[in-house]
Amino acid sequence: MKILHWINGFIGLLLLVSCETQKTKDNPPNVILIISDQWSTRVADGSGDYDNGILTPAIDQLAKEGIRFTQSYSTYPLCTPARATLFTGLYSHNNGVGFNLRRDSILDRSKIIPTLGKSFKEAGYRVAYFGKEHAGGYGYASASDFGSMMHSSGGMLAEGSAYDPIFTDDAVKYLRNQSSEQPFFMTLSLINPHDICRVLGGKVKGATFSDAIHFARTGDEPYLRFQARPDLPDNHNVPFEKGMILHQDFMYKEVSEFSVDDWKRFISTYQLLIENTDRLMGQLLASLEEQGLDENTIVIFTTDHGEMAGSHQLIAKTTFYEESSKIPIIIKYPKLIQPSSVNDSALVGTVDLMPTLLDLAGVKIPEGLDGRSFKREILQPNNDYSDFEMLFSQNQFGRMVRFEHFKYVRSQVYGKNYEILFDLRNDPQESKNLSIDPQYKDFLNRGRILLDEWMESEEIPLIAER
Repeated sequence: MKILHWINGFIGLLLLVSCETQKTKDNPPNVILIISDQWSTRVADGSGDYDNGILTPAIDQLAKEGIRFTQSYSTYPLCTPARATLFTGLYSHNNGVGFNLRRDSILDRSKIIPTLGKSFKEAGYRVAYFGKEHAGGYGYASASDFGSMMHSSGGMLAEGSAYDPIFTDDAVKYLRNQSSEQPFFMTLSLINPHDICRVLGGKVKGATFSDAIHFARTGDEPYLRFQARPDLPDNHNVPFEKGMILHQDFMYKEVSEFSVDDWKRFISTYQLLIENTDRLMGQLLASLEEQGLDENTIVIFTTDHGEMAGSHQLIAKTTFYEESSKIPIIIKYPKLIQPSSVNDSALVGTVDLMPTLLDLAGVKIPEGLDGRSFKREILQPNNDYSDFEMLFSQNQFGRMVRFEHFKYVRSQVYGKNYEILFDLRNDPQESKNLSIDPQYKDFLNRGRILLDEWMESEEIPLIAER
């Protein structure tokens, strides 16, 4: 019966795809990619089901009108390599960008590396980019096509709060100048909630939480609401595994003397930055509807990585903990995607976004990509069969594989090797490393085999080389 169910579902999918493919050829959809920086799904994931008081009406509405993936991950939870992976469909060891602020790979090699923007441009799309450049270059088009692209040295206290409204205004102006004669692919890359990185001691001289809130809030912001401090994460007091973080001097040392109130101020500031980011996204989406472009536009919201935000008493990103490595992926396309859809099973990542967006738009997917289209998982989110049953991720000091309801990590930190196994179904707080538990020996071996096979096939070592 299961096989028959799968066959019937597959036939139905083929018929649907065939019909929509013809529509796409006749009237190609516009595509809008919205990227935030450092957005944690533990704080807001588009479900609207929050107990922390945060308000994110834009992404919540986007999810109601489209599909939300709950098992989606950054395939490199660090800004530059994550974005390079998103825009090339290649793992960092294949696109050449493995560390932050490496500026030499994608732009210099854009003539030989397929990119998302270049693929859309070759398909006849107008291509525009507004916002933060943080991937070593994208190879989209000429610099004049990028709009308000910027990349600062990180010396500003609130660069996102200062620049994100400008990026959004430019993107809205771009929408107002569009017609139905030629489809467009536009990226709005917002800096926030990344400004949370700037309120720690030593990052910007004299920076305080009060300063960050002052810069982040708008004139009509219900500021008093943020005086009621949010609760600490439920895994705040769960000690971190030493094999999960490398930069203890940053990720832990800088907050090791935080009081409970310090942590709550940190989290409330982070929530405010998320709310402001959501507000700007709402402006763009409202403009899309006002221009009558909503029905024939694919909209996707995602981020490069998450933020620890006090979980395990840690901050920032890079680690394979859920707070850092899990990302939102929310997609809306009224012509094709059923509203209020949720896919709770498919393990998809940033490396899969390029082929998926091209596939949804009916644009040819370049050969040789590491990522795969999860269009079927979008159209049939509750199908019993999926090709996305495992996912691989990497950082500077280790590798990770997600399979079934487990996470297996192998790392080398300060010269010592670590193995970590978490049962995410029974231990969502990631509080117990099961790698030494004999009851989980089979799952440990499964993780080892999967990771070994992937690393061997990709010809990559455990530790990334600069």
